[in-house]
Amino acid sequence: MNSSKKTWFAFPYILWIIGFTMIPLGLVFYYAFTSADGGFTLANVLAIAEPVHLKSLWTSIKMAVLTTLICFLLAYPLGLVLCSLNLKKSNFVIFLFILPMWMNFLLRTMAWQLILSNNGVLNTLLGFLHLPKMHIIYTFQAVLIGMVYDYLPFMILPVYNAVTDLKDDVIEAARDLGAPPKAVLTRIMIPLTKP
Repeated sequence: MNSSKKTWFAFPYILWIIGFTMIPLGLVFYYAFTSADGGFTLANVLAIAEPVHLKSLWTSIKMAVLTTLICFLLAYPLGLVLCSLNLKKSNFVIFLFILPMWMNFLLRTMAWQLILSNNGVLNTLLGFLHLPKMHIIYTFQAVLIGMVYDYLPFMILPVYNAVTDLKDDVIEAARDLGAPPKAVLTRIMIPLTKP
């Protein structure tokens, strides 16, 4: 197959990128530097310095950092466990983590609302166990739970792929030379899977 035919295969993707990435980003920039009457302004961009916007920005950054950290702390051990199982069909493992992503994002969010609401599954279970109810819905913690749930598969797959590339000989050599498990993890496994 010659290269001119191959470029036609990229054409739908190029249209998709233009229609759903470039045009929306262009509109964001247009409205960022345009006033209500259509003239150029920096007021919209400088509004980020207002306390209410700084608070929202800080909350978003905190949420992103915590979500990434929690996802990593959950995904790395899980990737190690999955790798140690020596599953012959690694595609099946990938399928298990991709499967929840097939469900609509809105449906997953509504499911978490049902679980975390004041009269939801979690509080019903706590009431059954005679434990105090939790009022977690619409809080920072509830959003964090939802974010970790949504982004955990995106962290597990790269970690799993990185861990499967580790050579068993290197880890066994470190153990044979007397490296404790903590040193094997922090000085060999994590640096080798870092990229």
